[in-house]
Amino acid sequence: MDDAYGAGSELVLRMEAADETESTVLRRAVAALGRFAGEGLQPNGDRSARFLNGEGEAVMVALTHPAFPALNSWVQVSLGDFEPDGVGSIFLTVHLDEPGDVLAQEWEMAVALTSQLVAGLSPNLAHLTAWNLDGYGQIYPSTRVRPGSNLPEEFGPWTYVSGQGLADQVRVRLAALPAYASQALGDGWLVRAVENPGDEPTEQFQDALMSLDSEPITYLAARLAAA
Repeated sequence: MDDAYGAGSELVLRMEAADETESTVLRRAVAALGRFAGEGLQPNGDRSARFLNGEGEAVMVALTHPAFPALNSWVQVSLGDFEPDGVGSIFLTVHLDEPGDVLAQEWEMAVALTSQLVAGLSPNLAHLTAWNLDGYGQIYPSTRVRPGSNLPEEFGPWTYVSGQGLADQVRVRLAALPAYASQALGDGWLVRAVENPGDEPTEQFQDALMSLDSEPITYLAARLAAA
């Protein structure tokens, strides 16, 4: 049996207003997904459809995409915990059960959708990675941010940092990282350590990451091995 994977992202954001509910944030996140490969995502099941039409509350929305018709191919957007100050997490997960290189397809879709979520939600931080569904251990890099630099204490294959509080000298150091890509994204910064989740970042990148801040920043690779 072939390995099964997921690709997805965790976005840390703040509610837009004091009276915004978690369900409103979830609907806003789904709306921000936009289109992929020229077509929009559709609700998978009556419960998700009713919720997106404004009925009731939910912590997860199930979606499908016309380009991936297999029964076990799906996209989910779900809520993490939100603190009393309105800061919390949104999770995007892509799982495909299609012919061909499934992980490559999942990664392409997750990169596109996460980029749209960043543009639509303006999160404080976003990590995108991939994992073997039969693996074990930590999936996402830490979302804890250093108070001085506003950089997370861990980076993953694809990490976005908000531009709010990101000093010019920090941007210069980020731009110099020997990554697959390290560039401005909106008002923030995207560090794409590797092109594909199975790739290993260079030693030069990891060394540069360790010295990016006053305390070492580490790299958490995609968890692609089975248990």
